Amino acid sequence: MPKHKFRKFERSQTPKSFRIGEIDLAILNDLAKNRFLDSKHIIALHPEFKDRSVRSRLQLLYHGGYVERPASQFGSFHPAVHLIYSLAKKGAALVAEGKNQPAPAKQPKDAGVSFMSHSLMISDFKTIIELALKNNSQSKLYAWQEPGVIDGVYFEGERLPIAPDAFFTIEDKGDLLHFFLEADRSTMTLERMLNKLRAYWNWRAEGGQKKKLDISNFRVLTVALTEERKENLRQIARKADGSQTGSDIFWFACAKSYGLENPENILTPIWRSAKSESLRYLLE
Repeated sequence: MPKHKFRKFERSQTPKSFRIGEIDLAILNDLAKNRFLDSKHIIALHPEFKDRSVRSRLQLLYHGGYVERPASQFGSFHPAVHLIYSLAKKGAALVAEGKNQPAPAKQPKDAGVSFMSHSLMISDFKTIIELALKNNSQSKLYAWQEPGVIDGVYFEGERLPIAPDAFFTIEDKGDLLHFFLEADRSTMTLERMLNKLRAYWNWRAEGGQKKKLDISNFRVLTVALTEERKENLRQIARKADGSQTGSDIFWFACAKSYGLENPENILTPIWRSAKSESLRYLLE
């Protein structure tokens, strides 16, 4: 019998044979809905499976060619105990099988650290929202998209893009609440962030959201890595609206205020708008 040698970032030449089961399909479907997830996200999404079982299946799926482990995570920013995964071509084909639809996009296995860090921040927010709403009988995540540029608007002769990191909708007590997400990793200058928020404000003033998405109202949620950065962004956002007094459509929170261990915190009053110092609930 050949000896199986499992290395973290090099697929085995003699992978173990295994049968695709319920746990494997659940993992592949998770990765089909996100650019990247790490093992702790997948474990949190599936409390019905033992942690050890999830890690074991992830190893089999990697060496079997169904998922990728981007090599740029090696020796970089992420704890080695929580390996980062994305969907491989073989896994994407399996997800699409029998659904009469194109295979979901797979992510580059050589994705850079910056792109992967930003994508993980978005996935972390999405996972936590899903977990928080699971325990809320009156609310659910109605839709989630990561659309890139969806429109544009002119401001002082320059066309500014409407390019959210995500656009999502929560159904709460029969109402649909619409949100744009901006995951800020402190890499964007305050001037660029101001222009991004000005774009949202002017687009809304022109009714762009109604024409493009057929929605009436929305909020722009910006999540920052630190409290200091959050406050800097909130202060600059006061200049984004027409009167430059701060708009209630721009809300801010620090990513340290919630986590996989306490996902319900994301629904609690951790949010502040550009208009007011008051703490706000996400679903109010």
